Amino acid sequence: MAYTALNLITDVLLDMGVIADQETPSPSQSAGALVKLNDLIESWNLDTQKVYSATQHIMPFVANQGVYTIGVGGNLNIPRPNEFTSAFVRDTGQTPSQRQDIPLTILNNEEWADIPVKGMVGTFPYAVWFNNTYPLVTAYVTPIPTSAQYSLVFWTNDFSAELALNTVLSLPPGYARAIKAAMYIELAPSYQLEIPQSIVLLATTSKHAVDVHNIQLNELQISRGERYNILSNTITPIRRI
Repeated sequence: MAYTALNLITDVLLDMGVIADQETPSPSQSAGALVKLNDLIESWNLDTQKVYSATQHIMPFVANQGVYTIGVGGNLNIPRPNEFTSAFVRDTGQTPSQRQDIPLTILNNEEWADIPVKGMVGTFPYAVWFNNTYPLVTAYVTPIPTSAQYSLVFWTNDFSAELALNTVLSLPPGYARAIKAAMYIELAPSYQLEIPQSIVLLATTSKHAVDVHNIQLNELQISRGERYNILSNTITPIRRI
């Protein structure tokens, strides 16, 4: 049988003693718990160590268009992303076996502001700035593409979209346990229940297990003649006397 969001909510309410064995939550209990569950998922989406995979999206360029919206109802109609991890330009004018992926720089606010001519045109962009406006993210590319045979390809980190009671959950190992423990803590005040220390410990350890599993470490490449300063985030040559 498929394991749904309602099944997860039922398990948590049963552990809390709110419902009895073989009993199902009332419509109001299910609706209230679903709100808490989606609030929890939304907060986990902001924590990269909770996200277990990246999602690829492809947005075709429009000739002579430099601004694109991303989100529900936007130029790219997808759930609004929280974080853009990487991007490149893909030449879609070639056959799949010969397509080239061209590196693209994701600019921060200051880097975008430093570009003197933002209306410059070219065959395809070399940089993009994602302005995290709401409800649609606004993407600015430079130079503005004059050809429609290229597409913007980017990855986003999102744990899950908003759940419905009948949403079938497919979670990696450890996630269901961590979510249930966190949900217990989220729901306990609504039922005026004290949170047992065993649940607090379970929530902490299961959350830590998820974080450790998802953490990604990047290697810093420096030569023997260089030194990295962690305070200034700079690499300087080592002076020898």
